[in-house]
Amino acid sequence: MIKHQKFIFFIILFMFIHSNSEIFAKKKVSLDAEYKRWLNIAHHIITPDEKEVFLKLKNNRDRRSFINLFWKMRDPSKGTPENEYKDEHLKRYKYANRYYKHGSPLPGWKTARGKIHIILGPPVSREEITEQNGLYPIEIWEYFGGVEKGLPTAFRMVFYKKHGSGGFRQYIPAVDGPSALLRSGVGTIDTNNNYEVYKEIKELNPTVADIALTLIPGEPLHNYSPSLRGPILMSKVYNYPKKKINANYAKNFLNFKGIVKTYSTTDYISTKSDIYILKDPILGLNFVHIALRPERVSVGYLEDKEKYYLNFNLTVLLKKGSDIILKYDKNFPLYYTKKELDSTISNGLIITDHFPIISGKYKLTTILQNSLNREISYNEKNIIIDEKKSSTVRYPELYRPLVSYKINSNSRMVYSPFKVMNKNIKIDPKRMFGLKDSLTTFFGVERGKYDKNFQVELEIKSLDERRKYQKKYLFTYPKGKKIWYFTKELEKLKYGNYIIKTKVLDKDGKVLNTSQNDFQVSPLSNVPHPPQAFTVLKSENSFIYYKVLAEQYQNNKDLKMTNVFYERAYKKNQSYPALIKSYAGFLIKQKRYDEALAIINGLKKHEKERFSYYALKGRIFYYQKKYQEAIDVLHKANKIFDSDTTVLNTLGFSYVKTGNREEAIRALSASLKVNAYQNNIKDVMKKLKNNAKKK
Repeated sequence: MIKHQKFIFFIILFMFIHSNSEIFAKKKVSLDAEYKRWLNIAHHIITPDEKEVFLKLKNNRDRRSFINLFWKMRDPSKGTPENEYKDEHLKRYKYANRYYKHGSPLPGWKTARGKIHIILGPPVSREEITEQNGLYPIEIWEYFGGVEKGLPTAFRMVFYKKHGSGGFRQYIPAVDGPSALLRSGVGTIDTNNNYEVYKEIKELNPTVADIALTLIPGEPLHNYSPSLRGPILMSKVYNYPKKKINANYAKNFLNFKGIVKTYSTTDYISTKSDIYILKDPILGLNFVHIALRPERVSVGYLEDKEKYYLNFNLTVLLKKGSDIILKYDKNFPLYYTKKELDSTISNGLIITDHFPIISGKYKLTTILQNSLNREISYNEKNIIIDEKKSSTVRYPELYRPLVSYKINSNSRMVYSPFKVMNKNIKIDPKRMFGLKDSLTTFFGVERGKYDKNFQVELEIKSLDERRKYQKKYLFTYPKGKKIWYFTKELEKLKYGNYIIKTKVLDKDGKVLNTSQNDFQVSPLSNVPHPPQAFTVLKSENSFIYYKVLAEQYQNNKDLKMTNVFYERAYKKNQSYPALIKSYAGFLIKQKRYDEALAIINGLKKHEKERFSYYALKGRIFYYQKKYQEAIDVLHKANKIFDSDTTVLNTLGFSYVKTGNREEAIRALSASLKVNAYQNNIKDVMKKLKNNAKKK
């Protein structure tokens, strides 16, 4: 049996204010039992800034004053003797300690149920599912939220006993997965097939089936996939009691500015992120490069393998207005020996990734989850790709400069994040470096339509008035190059804040374009930089990038460019199942049925793709009005998997076209058993039955 031993590594933020670091301050903190207990009571509602200030206080008099102010800031009826918020919170805290400790080594206020009870109060309704009918013990708590609270109108908090023992844990569909609720059936169903798991749970308990995929009643789902809104909902719930608290009062209480924030002790963690747009000079494609550095990394232990492990899941959403242009998930499972652990991620970890992107203005959302300790971070950034005003003369494009503490040569024929022109660029999203770091800048310039000679200027400038520094470097853009990347090792810099600026200059020295970034140099000689975790793509698989771009163009309703990139991808690889299915779906929508038939033949050589082959072929025959051929092929698909609504509906419609109402009703009835919320199918069924009665 695998036992999890969790280790939390805190990444130290070297930002000194008044020559006093957070870790130095913490070493001097010595609290009486009364104030340690108060921190426990306030654990789920205190903001990081408030806690930081409290831990920096030097005497109990100041601590008592701060605690009084802390409760007053939350008092809904200021000016009256009562403080309803404080009274209710203490009531919830006592209740959690009394009723939620059972089965857990933790005090009640630290348990999953205790945490939610303290934050949200008692639920509107509570349903308990005992250990029976193949399910682990489960509790479902119903709550009402509302826009004014930043929460859905209604939602559920769900708890379960993992493997049927120990205390209750929080259940989040996208993190735990529906199969975690099942006690039996694991050996008879495919636990990776969301529909099979959902169907198994529904047969055992319909109520549990509803919460297995989403915590929000009525949320539309796709292909029975667990909702991604669960982690976002949880982060909002955990931050709900802190949302409306302006922590400026705490900063003023200490009477100095720029307090270093403490690390979150809830399951929602902050993450430093950095986003760069870099064009690949070989493929000629713009790529978004992402770097995420979570402030906390939890690690588990596999006793049977004698290894430590962690598992990050990265979800990326690219939206244009309300339209999703791109969405994908990627896992980063990592395993270490004790020695590797100490030497590798003792200073944290940076998750990096990249993807190609089409021109436009977008909101980029990244959700990073560590399954070990339910650590979730949520980041949003607005990005613009090639959004320039139309002009007869297009000035050279500048890619935002970055500063790296290490750049390695890499001649491997692979694509990976922050690898450009055979160079691996080590990036730290905090952009803070030590005095002994050898800093190198990296930036790109694209000539575009500008056909005249020009130069590129690099400027490094201090933002600190007391430590003035300014240095400029001039580069000549190489002839005959459409795009070029420059590197320049910087002089050793004193500690402080800096700006790095690049400029394109014409022959007369006129500035045509500029781009800039900022970074910091710490007063410490060495600042530890965590390693990067990433995946690579072999160069022969670059067709996948064209597929991704084709899907982006399709979601952006640019059918011409969709076709261009599908053709490019398919020309490079005509046997990749995911590409074939995606391309065929596009061709079917464009009514290019013969082309679709031709490319799906590539699926026949893959045994696991026989269902997709028959399903697609049946749809194409239906659209070609070859109804009997469609029926023959769709029956083959249905024999492989009999619960696909698209196959069943197309089969039913094909029978309608051939006049076989009885078989049509049978196929459509089977479809409604799989998904009872298909109103259009219900309407067709009603007409078929009415016509049968008339005859």
